[in-house]
Amino acid sequence: MNAFFSFLETKLLPPLNKVANLRFIRAIMQAGIITVPFTIVGSIFLIINNLPQIIPPLASFFESTILKFAPIYSVATTMSIGSLALFYSLGTAYFLTNIYRKEETKELSSFVGAVLGLFAFLMTIVQVDIGSEGAQLIQKASDTAIIYNGVALGGWVTRFGGVGIFIGIITAILSTQIYRFCVKKNFTIRMPEGVPIGVSRAFASLIPAILISVVMIGINTGLALLHTDLHGLLSKPFEFVKDLTGSWLGIVVIMLLIHLLWAVGVHGTAIIKNSFVNPILLVALTENINGSSNIFAGDFINMYIFIGGAGSTLGLVLLMIFVAKSDQLKILGKTAILPGLFNINEPVIFGAPIVYNPYLIIPFIVTPIVNVTVAYFATDFGLVNKVITGIPWISPIGIGAFLGTGGDFRAILIAFLNLAVSIVCYYPFFKMYDGKLYKEQMASKSEMGSTNG
Repeated sequence: MNAFFSFLETKLLPPLNKVANLRFIRAIMQAGIITVPFTIVGSIFLIINNLPQIIPPLASFFESTILKFAPIYSVATTMSIGSLALFYSLGTAYFLTNIYRKEETKELSSFVGAVLGLFAFLMTIVQVDIGSEGAQLIQKASDTAIIYNGVALGGWVTRFGGVGIFIGIITAILSTQIYRFCVKKNFTIRMPEGVPIGVSRAFASLIPAILISVVMIGINTGLALLHTDLHGLLSKPFEFVKDLTGSWLGIVVIMLLIHLLWAVGVHGTAIIKNSFVNPILLVALTENINGSSNIFAGDFINMYIFIGGAGSTLGLVLLMIFVAKSDQLKILGKTAILPGLFNINEPVIFGAPIVYNPYLIIPFIVTPIVNVTVAYFATDFGLVNKVITGIPWISPIGIGAFLGTGGDFRAILIAFLNLAVSIVCYYPFFKMYDGKLYKEQMASKSEMGSTNG
């Protein structure tokens, strides 16, 4: 077991830590966090639209009352979930500029960086083709969507939604590098002292904005000659990555990486899930809202796998409360149950501890994989609905699954089935560890008794 922990510390942890500490990765992680409220807001109104399916006996009542106003309140969903790429673009550029401002030069403005990032992304929205007659805006129409003057439209600008997140991130990083380059090389217009700061910033961003527009026009022109654009060029590799991570094996690998990092005390959820996986899950969620059937989407992990937090530790906490003989685990269980119900389990991970603990680390790694298998194939076989709404990650067991699937009661059963699975997986290892602690406790009491005698 020592060799196992040594391998993690020397081979797996250093490269992953290096990647996680890259500036643009830190910016993407922070940008992902600011999109969470918007996905929740949009999902609230999606749930309202699903009330007839959630409570069938009242379907006619809902259809004759609140659903009549769907065109009004659905705007909140369109402008939140339907605009995720805009939020990612602004957020990534803002936080990346802010990182450079703190670590390199105070002359950078995070606000200006965010606006330039959004500008670069907007430069990718219009679809243009270059043929024998020159450049032309693409015009297309179908039953569900149109491309009018080069802009793809559904209920809203299509590329503002989940399909544009990846491009929004790339253009935000590109624009920030151009802005940073201009400031470092003094390629900016400097106003005299006494000029209001807002005016100074506006003129300071002029040359970077010109350079960004020239670069984006150059990219768009080159790709238009090939009858594609940035979205079209990168959609295939991104779709491949999404399908790969969305497969059962892909999710298992993700869970392994997350929990192997936790095993040595590193926040695997932040490094793997929050940095790399969440943008993919958001894209899959927006596709599901529009009728796709991605299994690994939205908050699938928090709904079915992280029951009580990483490692599905709620089952372990229940064992501590109801089965433990040792005072250490009994007290820890009572302390950890409330945060555990809201998927917060640092008290267990570091209090049991699970980190570097040869007794508990095996079920901590294995249990999420078993839970993935149960939830994945239950969804794949149609035993439960796909994920179609976003939920807060602190949603208690069952509630998050119910809301995330648009009100499917069967999702509650799957979540509680995985809780039962986690109890079974942890039980034999827990008994060994608890027995060891109990013996040490009894030996300590006996030693104290003999000393007092």
